[in-house]
Amino acid sequence: MDERRSLLGHRRGESEPKPGNARKVKVAQGAILLTVALERLAFYSLTGNLVLFLNRDPFIWKSYNALYCTFVFLGISYVLSFVGGIIADTLLGKFKTLLFAFVIYLVGYIFLPVVTYEDNTVSAENNTFLQAICGKFRNSEDQQNDKRSLIEENCAALIFGILTIISVGSGIFRSVIAPFGADQVRGEGPQTSLAFFNWYYWSINLGTLVALSVVTYIQQDYSFFYGFLSSNICLGLSCLVFITGCWTYIYVPKTGSILTNIFKIFFESCQRRRMHRHRENNVEHISADASDIPEFRVTESSPSFLDRAKYRFGGSFHETAVEDVKQLLKILCVFMTLLPYWMVYFQMQTTFELQGLHMKLDMSNTETYTFCNHNYSSFTTQLTSKNTLVAAWFTLFDVIFLILLLPLFDRVIYPYLKKRDRPVGIVCRISIGMMFATAAVMVAGVVELFRLKQVWPDEDKQCCSTTINQTIGHTVYRAADMSVFWQIPQYALIGISEVFTSVAALEFAYQMAPKSMKGIIMGFFYLFTGIGSLLGTGTMFAFKGTWFFQEDFGNINCRIPCTDEKRKFEHACHLDYYFFFLAGLEFLGMFVFISIAKRLRLSQHLVPVSKTSTLNNVTEKTFAKEREDLSHSASRRVNS
Repeated sequence: MDERRSLLGHRRGESEPKPGNARKVKVAQGAILLTVALERLAFYSLTGNLVLFLNRDPFIWKSYNALYCTFVFLGISYVLSFVGGIIADTLLGKFKTLLFAFVIYLVGYIFLPVVTYEDNTVSAENNTFLQAICGKFRNSEDQQNDKRSLIEENCAALIFGILTIISVGSGIFRSVIAPFGADQVRGEGPQTSLAFFNWYYWSINLGTLVALSVVTYIQQDYSFFYGFLSSNICLGLSCLVFITGCWTYIYVPKTGSILTNIFKIFFESCQRRRMHRHRENNVEHISADASDIPEFRVTESSPSFLDRAKYRFGGSFHETAVEDVKQLLKILCVFMTLLPYWMVYFQMQTTFELQGLHMKLDMSNTETYTFCNHNYSSFTTQLTSKNTLVAAWFTLFDVIFLILLLPLFDRVIYPYLKKRDRPVGIVCRISIGMMFATAAVMVAGVVELFRLKQVWPDEDKQCCSTTINQTIGHTVYRAADMSVFWQIPQYALIGISEVFTSVAALEFAYQMAPKSMKGIIMGFFYLFTGIGSLLGTGTMFAFKGTWFFQEDFGNINCRIPCTDEKRKFEHACHLDYYFFFLAGLEFLGMFVFISIAKRLRLSQHLVPVSKTSTLNNVTEKTFAKEREDLSHSASRRVNS
């Protein structure tokens, strides 16, 4: 998603460092690219299978609790990206901030092989190591008669502690590594910069591909211990490679955060607004002849809230500084309309994977089981042969479609449409991507609807389910006799939506962002991405007791109660309804985005033609405003 693309291909600093030795520049680029590839391998090795990691032995978390935890982990990781940018800009600088992030990252990640040390040899009730750390474990049979919340799951405190530490390290690293890489190629010419960020994009995808294809296979079919151990080694190598290249890096001093000026402008606007209201109240008691006095003369145009901080209205800030803040507010409004999209996007590593775990992963497994008159726990004690497919592999269809379609649209389709005077604007691209995202969760809902029909095929016996057993580790999942390949369209549609919405949203941010706020806009982009993930958690909690139940023990096939064959169920788990709800929410979000874009007249600012003339017009307006600011400032000094 988000970071798996060339994010900063057009980023420029206020001052360009002098070009360094060509050899050192190449070594610095190579070190950073390898660092990024290895770090992304470690990150996606965790997120790609986090639901399965918590849902299976030895932890045996309820499926929905595993989903909540994953949403929270991803949300915190992205939200803290914003904090990482502030730390780098104001406190430590980029290089020291990255070292700080690596230390936190490694401290958290090193616990993962530790807590999974015995997971390939023993089950939960015999895992003496974890029991020594977390106390007595509930096993799979205990779970069938146990109602527990998220914080009451096996080893919940330890797991949340580990994931929080990792999310802090990964969030800070994500926000700083791309700008630090941009520093290394400044002053080397536009072609060098373009080439670096193309390789940066491919390095991220390389790490993602290896993590989702190789490491997730080791985790699911062999052992999470060996999977986390290998990715832990990769993270350590990533840190080592980064430190090794320190003698070649270009270090740009920290410049301070623009947030300080933003808060000052808001504060002064509030202060001057109160002063203006007080002055208006006093003017009411003054005779009409007082209108000739300069202090009480009414201005020709009433200033807006933020305009009161400008020189021309008696404030302390230049015209451009205030206009930059107003432009930032417009960008944040658009980012808010993208929240439903991020809620949909993060279903890939959560509900989509959980759905896949309850579909047929072993094509050779044709033996079905019928269960009646029971409480439908997700776990049984009858182990079967290991499956041959990995549920996390299907996330690769998102990556593959992204890799194939981005160059196709960038090099072929968009230039072709532009030559025919039909350029596709950013607003149009974001809207199209939202439509594909809506289609993705709609398809997921339809797949889930048919999956549930496979589990409950007999309408006359509504409490009799027909499933296949597939073993992952020491856990048996009761899955529908329905091929997991039916999930391919929903992953593919998410990938297509990224090509339009994610890339266009970043392009929009960098086109609209003032020069002084390029860095902070990236921080806000990740911040709203993380909020979208956290909202995904909130919506699942909101429907607890409606589509998800405390009594289901994490079983997405549940019908409650079904203890009598002749008795109809009262409640049923409906992950399909959740998907349909997200589809409706995203469809509504698309119309909200179009309305906001129309109200803010974004299309006028994002026309993909006549860039030179537009830039010249903007430059002339900027100089005119600066001259006007100086004129008003001089007038005030003369009057005083």
